[in-house]
Amino acid sequence: MEGMPLAIAGLTDEEYAQMMGWLKQGAHVAVSPVILTDAELDEIQHWENLLNQPDHRHQLVARWLYEHLFLAHLYFETPSPAPRFFELVRSYTPSGEPLKPVSTRLPNQDPEKPFYYRLRPVTGSIVHKRHITLDFSRQTRERVKTLFFSEAWSVDALPGYDYSHRANPFMTFAAIPARAKYQFMLDNAQYFTRTFIRGPVCRGQIATDVIRDHFWVLYQDPDKDLFVTDADYRSRVSPLLGLPGQDDDLLEAGTNWDKYRDQRNRYQDHRQRAYREFAPDWASIQSIWDGEGYNKNALLTVFRHFDSASVQQGLVGRVPQTIWWMDYPLFERSYYELVVNFDVFGNVAHQLQTRLYFDLIRNGAEHNFLRLLPANERRSLLDDWYQGMGAIKTHISYAALDEQTRSADAYENKDKPSKKILANRLFAEFNAINAQDNDVLNRCFGHDCFRPLQPEWIQQTDVRLAGISSISSPALPGLRYLPEITFLRVRSDDMRTVYSLIRNRAHSNVAFLFGESLRRQPEADYLTVYPGIAGSYPNFIFDIPADEVGQFTLALKQADNETKFEQMVLRWGVRRTHPDFWKIFHDFTQWQREQQPLEAGIFDANRYENL
Repeated sequence: MEGMPLAIAGLTDEEYAQMMGWLKQGAHVAVSPVILTDAELDEIQHWENLLNQPDHRHQLVARWLYEHLFLAHLYFETPSPAPRFFELVRSYTPSGEPLKPVSTRLPNQDPEKPFYYRLRPVTGSIVHKRHITLDFSRQTRERVKTLFFSEAWSVDALPGYDYSHRANPFMTFAAIPARAKYQFMLDNAQYFTRTFIRGPVCRGQIATDVIRDHFWVLYQDPDKDLFVTDADYRSRVSPLLGLPGQDDDLLEAGTNWDKYRDQRNRYQDHRQRAYREFAPDWASIQSIWDGEGYNKNALLTVFRHFDSASVQQGLVGRVPQTIWWMDYPLFERSYYELVVNFDVFGNVAHQLQTRLYFDLIRNGAEHNFLRLLPANERRSLLDDWYQGMGAIKTHISYAALDEQTRSADAYENKDKPSKKILANRLFAEFNAINAQDNDVLNRCFGHDCFRPLQPEWIQQTDVRLAGISSISSPALPGLRYLPEITFLRVRSDDMRTVYSLIRNRAHSNVAFLFGESLRRQPEADYLTVYPGIAGSYPNFIFDIPADEVGQFTLALKQADNETKFEQMVLRWGVRRTHPDFWKIFHDFTQWQREQQPLEAGIFDANRYENL
């Protein structure tokens, strides 16, 4: 309805002539074989040797690793003019022979005959949405050996690939030490969180409406996680951690859902009692994983962009309405329900059960975070998160809130909300691993609202953009006309830098599949200014000379009607019909290749709006 292709500016005369000449010559595409370096071949050999050891312990760990890394774009520490990426696959042929991939819809389905784990180069264009990277260097291999094989444990018999083994990874991989599994996920927390926040499952409004537009993610320290530290507790609760969606019989969907929801709520009740009895002092900021003092995966920020989402390292933006505190059972269930067991070709019953169960996981992570706050304040916070009909759902679908176990941290300042006190403690306690440091663009309370290590013209741009960040809709009228994710290119002479303007849309609750528009609270929307790239689907682009950024921010503050916003778009906007649309659009990929080569990929234009 908008034209082909996507109502975007056509080819130039020169591009058209080049295209026609190429077609006239036969449209030949030269396919160059991938030539691997000796260093890459050596890394591949070492990994395939490790993953294909014949003993049961190595086979079980290799299966667990494969099911956790099949989406990854893996990279080695090898010299190269541009990063090269690899993927882990199952093949019917061993190392040294041409690959013959095992083709199953899910990574934990039965290959039906002997197979081997193999690494192969990722070929073709790197698309940002699909490009979820993970370090697969020698250091990672040594870490795997230390985590999984340094202590004694045994496997009597390898698990199969039937319904029960796919539905409950805690039982399937029970022989592997829980600490090893959880620690590996923590080491690479951004990768794993991206797989279910940015991966195939998180596509479309109904899928993303299960999360808030902006929240932080924290992780429970392995030493303060009963599932990791207490074998008896682990054996009691593991049978309750099965995941729905394996049985996709539409007529049985309701019965299956009731079964798994009730199991999860029984687990949640059991968990609360166990922590109250055996670990009452673990409801403390000291129980948050600190990244061992250096790992910046420990603190993450998630942004929802209406029908897609993104994950950034560090605590970005103002203190959000909700914060998640994930333990190992929450983290692993999120991954298996939304990545391993998610079937992109699954029917309505499968999709529905997947979406509904993640609603329970989100609620569990929120309840866990509330344990850090004073017991008498938890109910009012939860009621704020689940306003309207959401309050009814807290009594019907969710487990009971723990309002008895006290927080081990003191909250003596009655003049400041406890959540804000806790946030300030997070900034202070974890400053060394907070990738955003103090996020001066969104949390600036003084005069130095800029990144000190940047050139002066970027510092001046930071200051001007900080003037519109974290402001709610009434004080920033133009926000109501901005889409969810806007890319901003700022130019100074022959230099440029980029920002992402993120509109965080407020809701009374995110507890239901449908009716999002009925739960919107646009007056509470606010803007986050992210220095760099956030999101894979830019909704719009503004291209601004550095000396006009102040005029841009002022115009956004004054754009209280569509006519004024239209004037902004005409002056600085890059509409689809802009003659340099593709040149500007792809320059964001080029900027990321220069600044963040491991993360760079082609952005998707199919959600680009013509403001």
